[in-house]
Amino acid sequence: MSTGAQYVVAAYAVIWFVLLLYVVVLGAKTSRIARELEVLARLADAADRAPDASPEPREERAPERAR
Repeated sequence: MSTGAQYVVAAYAVIWFVLLLYVVVLGAKTSRIARELEVLARLADAADRAPDASPEPREERAPERAR
């Protein structure tokens, strides 16, 4: 095989490796986001089922005036 052909094969190998790595990273990110959405959905369902269990809102105090 000529030197030019070796460079072409090496370039294709690098491109395929980078593409595979990109797909793996994208899949991991999608999986993480899906897990986070599932947790948020469970929290929202729990909040809908037990609205009395939520903490009381804090009373806001009026800002103190400088004397």
